[in-house]
Amino acid sequence: MRRTTAEILTNFLLGAAWALALLGAVYLFWSFLPFGLLIAFMAAIVGSLFGLLLVVFMELVLLQFDKYREMKRQTHLLETIRKALHDTQVRDH
Repeated sequence: MRRTTAEILTNFLLGAAWALALLGAVYLFWSFLPFGLLIAFMAAIVGSLFGLLLVVFMELVLLQFDKYREMKRQTHLLETIRKALHDTQVRDH
């Protein structure tokens, strides 16, 4: 299965979004650790939210690429079936 340049770029951006989520969580965790462990965990969750939002968005983009590819495949199959049915109807008359 061939991948387009847009899909390769989207996969790269998905990896970057995961890295952003991880780095945001780790940075805020260590920054807020002097205030207590519970505060540090809450800060890590808040720090990872933007990256996780980007992850969800990139996954939705990849799902749309898959949906488009599947619709193209089904359209091709339906056109083949329609042509085959049309050919048999022409021969029958």
